[in-house]
Amino acid sequence: MRCIVIGAGNAGRPAAKILNYTGTDVVVTDQKSIDDFPDDVKTILFKMEESGIELRLGSDSLQNFSDFDLAYISPTVPENSPIKKQLIEYNIKIVNDQDIGELIDNEINIDVIGITGSVGKTSTTLIISEMFKAAGFKVWTCSSQMADLLSEVIIDGIIQGHHKENDIAILELPHGTLRLLSKLKVKVGVITNIYPEHLTEFEWSMKKYVERKSLILDMCENLVVNTQCIEFMDKLTHYNNITWYCTSDSKIKNLCNVYGELNDSKLNIKYESSDFKGEFETDFKLFLYYVENAVGAATTALKYGLGEGSVRLALSSFNGVPGRMEYLGNYCDREVYLDAAHLPEVLQTSLEFFNGKPLVIVIDNPDGITVRDKITIGKILGNHSKAIIASGYNESIKKLDMNAAEEVLKGAQDSDSVKVAVEDMKTAAELSVKYSNSGDIILHVGPGAISAYEQVKQSMINGIRDGCAKHG
Repeated sequence: MRCIVIGAGNAGRPAAKILNYTGTDVVVTDQKSIDDFPDDVKTILFKMEESGIELRLGSDSLQNFSDFDLAYISPTVPENSPIKKQLIEYNIKIVNDQDIGELIDNEINIDVIGITGSVGKTSTTLIISEMFKAAGFKVWTCSSQMADLLSEVIIDGIIQGHHKENDIAILELPHGTLRLLSKLKVKVGVITNIYPEHLTEFEWSMKKYVERKSLILDMCENLVVNTQCIEFMDKLTHYNNITWYCTSDSKIKNLCNVYGELNDSKLNIKYESSDFKGEFETDFKLFLYYVENAVGAATTALKYGLGEGSVRLALSSFNGVPGRMEYLGNYCDREVYLDAAHLPEVLQTSLEFFNGKPLVIVIDNPDGITVRDKITIGKILGNHSKAIIASGYNESIKKLDMNAAEEVLKGAQDSDSVKVAVEDMKTAAELSVKYSNSGDIILHVGPGAISAYEQVKQSMINGIRDGCAKHG
């Protein structure tokens, strides 16, 4: 069989790779020439070519489709594209995302734990992985720590044979990956939470976003769900295979099968459902959203059948995820933290943790790859800080947008906070020292701590060191 993949972007590349791996001759075409792609994507495309995939880039049409049996069309290709019209004329069979999902499912013959949600996916994925390792499993883990495009990471893992070398797969499933892997059979699926997020990709429709996240519901033999999800996913009440979890901070507790509470670095977990019951306590050195993620991970492990010992061991030794409330150190008598919080609900929780402590906030452009409510973000920051230093540089797409920084500060206009807009993170970090005093806390927030972790972390450290030299 011979397939043309139209679009060499985030949907087309993974589809082309799995089709090629499973024995289909693949040709990838795109309007863009190779030089129009970012350097990291160029590298991927060249590797695809080395694996036997033919690239025909820089054209929107082909003269002859007669030698193709199949076609996969990336979702970003416009309906009125000339190449789509040509496919119709040649009566080419269309390969859809469900077909790709079935190919992936046919390859993975080990149990899969799948984790989705708006935030907390990566932390939950990594904690679950540690629990299974503690139980003696060989674990294939895929998380956004490896790359932003998880569908490509998972398919690359299949090509490299990770599904054959391990006992279980722990897979983070963002909304884009869910679309492509919707036919994957999942032993235990996890929904960490649901908040308004990535709505620019869903025509600003929360309903459409929830529908995408809901794909996991019919993929799973068992579901583990944060009770918070009820707020936006009322259809969950119709599913009988759900184990619910919550914490002492949860608004909805009456559904809880697994309840967790942190006191003095001790995490107590009580659990009761039709197939398990018990209670245990373990050391846990982290705080804030890590507690909720830890309880979700524990629920997943217990539901799968792991013993308390493995769960306790993993929780007591887990040190957190880089860029998530990461302690960078004490600089000129200022405690400095790096966090990726950027959703209003998560920001509110994170900042409340520092209540009563003098706080200077450094924020990178909150938009990342999707437009966010910067007015609300600014208002929250203003309510909790003595100074806000907002960078207009979008760390995710490498583009300066000072309007974004100004909009954050506009949201904080009714607060007494000092408000400064700058063009880059290093300058923001340097000024955070200027506008802080000995004993204050400097906190970075924003999506750059995920999408450009190393660069943002180093910019923070370098800027603060310079700030200490000048102002400390």
